[in-house]
Amino acid sequence: MTDSIYDQLNASGTIAKQRVVENFSGWQYDNDRWFAQNIGGGSCTVTMADSDNGGLLLATVDGSSSPSIYLGFDNICQYNPSGFRFISTCKKNDDLMGIRAGIGSSDASANPAHQAMMSEGSFVSSRALTTNNGGSYVDTYASTPVALSQTEFMYDIVGTSSSVTLTLDGVTEITKTTALPTAKCQPLLYISGRNNTLVKTWNCKYMECYNT
Repeated sequence: MTDSIYDQLNASGTIAKQRVVENFSGWQYDNDRWFAQNIGGGSCTVTMADSDNGGLLLATVDGSSSPSIYLGFDNICQYNPSGFRFISTCKKNDDLMGIRAGIGSSDASANPAHQAMMSEGSFVSSRALTTNNGGSYVDTYASTPVALSQTEFMYDIVGTSSSVTLTLDGVTEITKTTALPTAKCQPLLYISGRNNTLVKTWNCKYMECYNT
């Protein structure tokens, strides 16, 4: 007999911890689950890409000063920053834009007070792990910088009580032990036009987050 998904993910007799898996397939994103929060100038859009392997499409608007948007759980925070894993894909479609994704304590700020996120784009000089523990956010870079790129990639963020680790395309690049988030968090996807009036877009076709 084939095991249930529950049995494949959890040891026999254990109580499952919180988990969300999002394939971003279909005619629109699940706005019963996700909440789109504009936090910069203008209104950004969240749609499904009409393209091969397009997934979710986040887009800024033109003509505004600093368009940006978070996709999150409307501040329903079910994930433990001291024991979580966040896995996703990223494809930015322009260089002059900023992307952050991972877990954070609020979807109403460009820099949540507690966060552990992958940063890509003009926020940073190379791909980075951005964390915050109630103060100022800190960008941490790999010892050998991982170049910013429009090429699609996969990333994996793992948090414990003592560290947060960022893996890019299967290679562990950054482990940090300071400025770790301690408040409960939610999954977050963020895009910013970075003070540019041209439309910027970002594709994401998979996201998984769970407590460990």
